[in-house]
Amino acid sequence: MKAGGGQYRLQTSTYEGKPAIKSSLAFKTNSFFDKIFMVRDTMTAYATLPDFIPLFLLRTLNEGNTHFKEEIETQKFGEKYTELRVKRIQEEKLRIDTLLSIPNAGYDFVNIFLYLRQLNYSDMNPGDSFHITTFLGKKKANLIIRYVKPAVLDRGNKQQSKTFYLTIDVTNEVFSEAKSAMEVWISDDEYHIPLKIKAKLKIGAAEAELM
Repeated sequence: MKAGGGQYRLQTSTYEGKPAIKSSLAFKTNSFFDKIFMVRDTMTAYATLPDFIPLFLLRTLNEGNTHFKEEIETQKFGEKYTELRVKRIQEEKLRIDTLLSIPNAGYDFVNIFLYLRQLNYSDMNPGDSFHITTFLGKKKANLIIRYVKPAVLDRGNKQQSKTFYLTIDVTNEVFSEAKSAMEVWISDDEYHIPLKIKAKLKIGAAEAELM
């Protein structure tokens, strides 16, 4: 059952005075699920241009009685080493302030969609997969990104788009199941824009579409 919906936005911006791309992902439960467990979450991320290196994520979580703001700042980034600083403020107190490191490329939860834009789809075959790491709070989640097939996405109002359809396995308790926990439709053009994102959360399915 669809628990709610969201919006995904992309725009050019600046971060600390330098050109950047700004991504935002917002999700809220529908009126039916609001009575059971209300969710109003937003995530805003920045990455460098033109190479999409993750810089910063601000996550504002409002789920039931749980409310906090979280910052994930990339300190070092590379294919063989990534270091991030995670800070969380809850009830006006600093609850988390720690460094995390991994021996590979690591992306915050929003900038993983920019990673998908860099894949060379012309050289890919259905079933090809890629491994990266993402972060939710202090917890790391291993992702397996799998290219499934070309697909036509119905965007309503008789508008259809050619896309590359991918699934993402996620090892994190936020999702109801690890296998194909997320589905992503990437535009089949020179821009490789994420047009639609679908996630299988514990409270139900959530969908976000590009605005």
